[in-house]
Amino acid sequence: MPSAARIEQVRKFIEERISASTKMNAISPDIPAVERCIPSGYLPVPTLDIRAGAGGGGIVDGAYLGPPRYFESGFIENELRASPVDLCLLEIEGQSMEPLLRHGDTVLVDRRKSNLSMEGIFVLFDGDGVVCKWVERVHGAEVPTIRLRSENERFSPYEVEAANCQILGRVVWFARRL
Repeated sequence: MPSAARIEQVRKFIEERISASTKMNAISPDIPAVERCIPSGYLPVPTLDIRAGAGGGGIVDGAYLGPPRYFESGFIENELRASPVDLCLLEIEGQSMEPLLRHGDTVLVDRRKSNLSMEGIFVLFDGDGVVCKWVERVHGAEVPTIRLRSENERFSPYEVEAANCQILGRVVWFARRL
């Protein structure tokens, strides 16, 4: 299991990447950042260029921030009751969440929703990598523990001490190529 320092390192890495994506960086010294074009009625949502493993787990090391994707502001503000800094996009890798989520799907993660009081599909660092799984608390465990379960029954559920995990957030939307 990773140390508390390693988990904190991963958390800071992800936070820095998301924070950086919400800032308007200048394209070059000659072009001010405020001139970057955002389509009217749309909001940029940061994309983390890491894969949330629905199987073996994506690796956080060496990951970087991808270009933002734009969503209608009404969807973000009214439907999700969020702002772009609350959200991030990741790509699913692997087969363990099939048929619900498939390899190559993009998931929208609400980073404010990290409370495991209700079972749900979460993206988290499980000590080995970034995964997307059904997550629930294990009641009655001697130490706080969470159970991670795949949608695909070919993959076995497993338990991890909560102290060894970092919840990125709850999956609230997904997109799939046809």
